[in-house]
Amino acid sequence: MKIKLVIRKLKNLVSLILISIALFACSNDSPEIIVQEFQMRLTGETQTFSEALLEGEIDDTRIKHIAFAGPFQESITLSEGYVNIFIFIKGNGMMLSDSSSFQLEPESIAIPFVPGNISIKVPEGDTLHFLQFTKELSEQDKKNMISFPEENKYDIFFTRFIDCEPYIEKIKSPKTISRTVLPEDIIPRVALGTVETIGPDEVGAHEHAMLDQLFLGLTNNDVTVHADARSTEFKEYYLLHIPIGSTHWVKVDEDKKLYYMWMDFFLTKEGQEWLKTHKPVEKDKKNY
Repeated sequence: MKIKLVIRKLKNLVSLILISIALFACSNDSPEIIVQEFQMRLTGETQTFSEALLEGEIDDTRIKHIAFAGPFQESITLSEGYVNIFIFIKGNGMMLSDSSSFQLEPESIAIPFVPGNISIKVPEGDTLHFLQFTKELSEQDKKNMISFPEENKYDIFFTRFIDCEPYIEKIKSPKTISRTVLPEDIIPRVALGTVETIGPDEVGAHEHAMLDQLFLGLTNNDVTVHADARSTEFKEYYLLHIPIGSTHWVKVDEDKKLYYMWMDFFLTKEGQEWLKTHKPVEKDKKNY
C-alpha cells in the first residue's frame, strides 16, 4: 500500500511539473504587452517637456507626451501629408488657429486639418499635459478623405469626452459607460473611444486581427490587462499596446476604477467593419 501511495504521489508530482512547463511555454509564446508610464512632473523651472512613447509600435505613427507650464505659448507646424491628433489629459489651455479657438481641458481632443500652424497657450499657474499622435497618410488614405461625407470634414475637430455618443457592446457589462470619441471616416483607418466602470467588473475576452490597438489610462484608471497568457497592471497616464491578434480582456477589482481610451488603427478600410459591434444606446438598447 505504501509503495502504491508513493507511486501515486510521484505521478501527481510529474503531472504538476508537466502542467507548469506547459504554462511556462505558453507564456513564452505569447507576445509581450508593451506599456509605458508617462513622466508627469516637470523638474525645476522647466516650462516645456516632451517624451516619445511606444516608439515603433504603430506603423507610420509617432507618439509624444508633451507638457507646457504656463505662462507659455507654442506654435506647432502641421506638415502636409500627415494628420495630428491632440489628446489633452491634464491641465487647461487654449488652441488657436487663424480662424478659431478652443478652450482646452482634461479629457478633450483636437484634430486640426487647417494647413500651416496652430498655437497652444497655457495660462500662468497651470500645466497642460497632452499626447500628440502624428500619423502619415498613405496615398489611399488621401483619396479616401476626399470621399468622406461633408459633415465629417472640419477645420479643427474638437470635442470633450463627456459630450460624445454612448454605445453598448456585448463584451461589456450593463453598468459600463462607453463613448465614441472619434467616429470613423474623419481620419482614415482611425477610431477612438472611452470605457468606464467601477469594479468588480471586466471587459470580456475578444480579439481583432484587423487592427492595432492602444489603451490610454485616464484619471484614476487601475486595472489588469490580459493578452493570451500575459498580463500587466495598467494605471492612469500609461499607454499600452495590445498585441495584435491576441485574445485580450481587462479586469478591475472591487472599488477600483476602469477608465481608459481605446485607439484603433485599422490595417485596411475594410477592417472598420469591426466598429459595427458598437451599438448606439438610443437606437439599439431595446434589442440588444
